[in-house]
Amino acid sequence: MEFRAKAVSWDDIERWCDEVRKQIVNTFSPDLIIGLSRGGLVPARILSDSLWIKDLLSIKTEHWGITATQDGKAVLRDPGVLNIKGKRVLIVDDITDTGQSMKLAHEFVMKQNPAEVKTATMLHITRSSFVPDFYGEEITEKNWAWFIFPWNVHEDVDNLLSRVLRKESSLEQVTELLQDNFELVIPQKHLKKVLDDFVTAGKLVLKSGKFRLPEKAVVQ
Repeated sequence: MEFRAKAVSWDDIERWCDEVRKQIVNTFSPDLIIGLSRGGLVPARILSDSLWIKDLLSIKTEHWGITATQDGKAVLRDPGVLNIKGKRVLIVDDITDTGQSMKLAHEFVMKQNPAEVKTATMLHITRSSFVPDFYGEEITEKNWAWFIFPWNVHEDVDNLLSRVLRKESSLEQVTELLQDNFELVIPQKHLKKVLDDFVTAGKLVLKSGKFRLPEKAVVQ
């Protein structure tokens, strides 16, 4: 088995974000929230609503590329100028895994002369080099998995299938491939929609009820 993958539900996201909210309301009163694009955008929006904060900004960091493969050192993409001088800022991301993205964002925001900066993630992996001030759940390295959030299901399943789909396979067979290789469980109704979207996008070919990769997409 290459690694474990775990599908995250919206119930999980609501639970983690609410736990973060509970921690924040008792300790910190941010003036604005900065969500890290792309993974932190949804939790940042949820927290902006539950904390009654209308000022919501975004900056983009890049670290992870192909599913569970590091691109190398995290980089900040076109941060622009943030008008946050003298403001209390909350930086939000989905997860601190290596911690590089949050660390880079935190360093950049601190240079903009805010009054105070705090960080929050839904999940925090204990091996991370950066520990956020608030997080919904801590995951030990022993229990690590590649967390597939609802906003990156298509991207991650596409990358996973490119590794293991070697012949024409039915929906049931694709379901088993994901379970056997990655311990990934996705309800067949949801998986069917994702696979149909792949066919429409040219990521998969469907013939006689079976899916296969396009010839150029097969990984040796």
